[in-house]
Amino acid sequence: MKINFDIDKNEILRYCGQKDGEVSLQIEQLAEQYAEKIKSNISPRHISARFSVSQTEDGVMLSNGILLKGNDIKYHLSGCDECYVICATVGVQADSFIRSSLAMGSLYGLMADAAATAAVESYCDSVENSLRRQLKNEKLYLTWRYSPGYGDFPFTQQPEILSMLKADKLVGVTCNDSCIMIPSKSVTAVMGIAKNKPAHRERSCDTCPNKDNCNFFCIQR
Repeated sequence: MKINFDIDKNEILRYCGQKDGEVSLQIEQLAEQYAEKIKSNISPRHISARFSVSQTEDGVMLSNGILLKGNDIKYHLSGCDECYVICATVGVQADSFIRSSLAMGSLYGLMADAAATAAVESYCDSVENSLRRQLKNEKLYLTWRYSPGYGDFPFTQQPEILSMLKADKLVGVTCNDSCIMIPSKSVTAVMGIAKNKPAHRERSCDTCPNKDNCNFFCIQR
């Protein structure tokens, strides 16, 4: 299924650490250029799988026997009977583009990295919205995506999640010994499926359990 998405120069600037009102014309123009350049240097792909879920003492058990660990994922999926687990990537081309831009100078490398991050996040937004529209036909609701590394949902579960999705074969995403995904601009996430609209699932930096350790939250305040 083809997913259409846009890349916002303001998101590139945010990932570069630029604060509102403090961006020079040169940097703003460079962000505009990289918002266009990144489009020809990515190959977006994703896989999603749907599971029944049950709450346990240590986390949330998927119907395939995989335990998603931590209290934060339990809270995120409370009130949900099912969930989607997804993996999305913008491909190895993005990593090559970042390396070639870095060879031109650190600023260009930073801009390319930020553009690739903005691209994969925008792509994930579009995947999420597509799943939400599908569930609307079933009169079901979808929470926003929650990834390993948020709160106490262990980052070390990345390999297990990639393995159960067969992400290496289906979308070309693997994981190294440090649980870093390859290609680097890849995302795994869990989204709850509920019969009633979850009251506490509005996505917000203010409600994120990692906000005190997030540079981007500081930039937005």
